[in-house]
Amino acid sequence: MTDRLGFSLTQLRYFVVSAEIGNISEAAEKLCASQSTVSSAIMRLERQLGVQLLLRHHARGVSLTPSGRHLVREARALLGQASSLKAQGDALAGDTAGQLDVGFFLPIAPFLLPLVHRMARERHGALKLNIHEASADRLLEFLQDGRCELAVTYDFLSGESRFHPLVELPVHALLADDDPLGLAGPLTLDELAGRPLVALNVPTVLRHVERMFSRAGVRLPRVVTTTSPETLRGLVAAGAGFALMYQRARTATTLDGGRVREVELVGDLPTASLGAAMMPDLAMSSRGRAFLDVLGSAVAVGARRARISTGQQIAAG
Repeated sequence: MTDRLGFSLTQLRYFVVSAEIGNISEAAEKLCASQSTVSSAIMRLERQLGVQLLLRHHARGVSLTPSGRHLVREARALLGQASSLKAQGDALAGDTAGQLDVGFFLPIAPFLLPLVHRMARERHGALKLNIHEASADRLLEFLQDGRCELAVTYDFLSGESRFHPLVELPVHALLADDDPLGLAGPLTLDELAGRPLVALNVPTVLRHVERMFSRAGVRLPRVVTTTSPETLRGLVAAGAGFALMYQRARTATTLDGGRVREVELVGDLPTASLGAAMMPDLAMSSRGRAFLDVLGSAVAVGARRARISTGQQIAAG
C-alpha cells in the first residue's frame, strides 16, 4: 500500500469544470489553460483511477459516463474540502485572532509578562496568549517541537534559533540596600568579588557569568544558587551576597520586606540583547508579528520605567 495518490487537485478541477460545462474547449477557456492541457490531464486522471470518466462526442462536447457521474460528486466534495483547508490556512496566517503559544525564559517573565499581557489585551483583544515559562534549554525544545512559535529570551541563550533583538541591556549589580559598598557609586567586578555571588541555578546563565568574570580577569567568587528571581532578590536584601542582573524591578522592596539597591557597573562587561527567538525556517504568523510588536512596546516601557527608577534611587542614595 502507498500513500501516493497519483493524481492532483488540478486534474480533479479540470474534470469537474469540463463535466459541468460539457465542453473541454470552453472549460479550458474558463480555466485559463489550453485545450490540450485540460484534455491530457483528464485522460491521465482516467488512467490513474482506472475508469473512463467522460464520453467524447465529436463536435458535440463531452458527457459523463456512469462512473464519471458517481465520481464527479466525490471530486466536488474533495475540491470543496481543499478550498476550506486553504481558507483556514489563510485565516491562520493572516489573522491576529486565536491562540499563540509563546515561551518565556523564567527569570524574565516576572519583570515583563504582566505588562505584555495587559498591552496584548488592549491592542489585540481576540489574541489568546498561551504562555510556557521554562528554562533556556526547555524553551529551545519547545521551539523545535512546534509547541511554541516564539520564545522571549536573551541572545546568549537563543542557540541556533533565529533571534529578533529588541533592546540591549547593560548588566548591573544588586546589593542589599544597607550595604555600604552600594553607596560608593559605580563598581567593578573586582570590588564585588570579595563577597558571594547569588545567582540563578541555570547552567547556561552560570556559564555566561563565568565568562563575564573571566573576560574581566577576575576570579569567580563563591556562588549561592536559587531557582527564583524573587528569592534571589530576597537573599541579596538579607546580606547573602550580591547578584548580577539585566532586568530592573520597579520596586526595591522584596516580598519579605527587605530592600535591595541597583548599582551601575563599569569595565569591559557584555551587554545582553532581549528579544524573541524562533526556528530559522519558520515563517512568522500574523499573531506572532502582533505579539512581537506588543513585546517591543512593553520592553520600551520597561526600559523607560527602569531609567526613572534608577534616577530616583540615585537621588535618594
